[in-house]
Amino acid sequence: MFKADFKWDRPLVKIASDVTGGRDGQLFLAQQARILMDPYVPASQEEVLAQNVKVTADEEKGGILYDSPYAHYQWEGELYVDPKTGKGAFYDGEQFWSRPGKNYKVPSGKPLHCSDFPHPLATSHWDKAMMTARKDDLVQALDNRLKGRE
Repeated sequence: MFKADFKWDRPLVKIASDVTGGRDGQLFLAQQARILMDPYVPASQEEVLAQNVKVTADEEKGGILYDSPYAHYQWEGELYVDPKTGKGAFYDGEQFWSRPGKNYKVPSGKPLHCSDFPHPLATSHWDKAMMTARKDDLVQALDNRLKGRE
């Protein structure tokens, strides 16, 4: 008869982190996701939203921050307006601006329309669009990295 007792000396979160490459693995995964998302991000000719991106990671997760003032509105795909004026923005011939002292807007129910230039696949919720179309590529990239084939 054989009896064995096992005691894990590390938390399961730490074991999972080690298997997926820890912070470096999470950073790699977030960077790859950002690259794969790019064609789905709404972009003007200047591509400000698509280029103003910060990728971060810790031991448990990676993050991608689109750091433009209008990023949330683009991601939602809905026109947000000043609750008092009902306008999305004012335009003075050179730049768009909001009413002074107001730093929030409300959904209007009107969809935003993405230009198909220079990103023909641009859409709201671009993270979900990328995962629908390219999830296998993302998983394969991480698998290749973990197996030393990147």
